[in-house]
Amino acid sequence: MERTREAIEAEINGYKQLLVQSDYKALKHADGVMPDEEWGPVKAQREELRAKINACEAELETAPSAFVPEEA
Repeated sequence: MERTREAIEAEINGYKQLLVQSDYKALKHADGVMPDEEWGPVKAQREELRAKINACEAELETAPSAFVPEEA
């Protein structure tokens, strides 16, 4: 069964929220406060989240809407 646009958009929003939660770590690393060893796993997780967002956005292009307009 195909997922609806709304379901995919909700998943994308969830991934984006996870990215936002680690933004402060990206800033700490950029400021030189977080060492590369500590940043590595965070960076990998953020890259994985972006890949999932990109996959969802590609799926979104062909997903049906949950709302079907009534015929007049």
